Amino acid sequence: MEYTIIRVYRVAASSQAEATDRLMEAFEKGVQRDYLARDIVKGPTDAQAAVVHRPVSWWALARRQVLGR
Repeated sequence: MEYTIIRVYRVAASSQAEATDRLMEAFEKGVQRDYLARDIVKGPTDAQAAVVHRPVSWWALARRQVLGR
């Protein structure tokens, strides 16, 4: 079985580049836990629930209604 682990960090900064630099500096110093907001663990059944189905066209919907299928 495979699990997906996601770590969410919150960094205060004025731009995306500055936030990235601050987080990379924290990783280099080994203090990344200061910015850690939460951990998310998704199991193998969670990935299957996220499957996105292709939307049905209006023509296919009209055909279903007319033909009753």
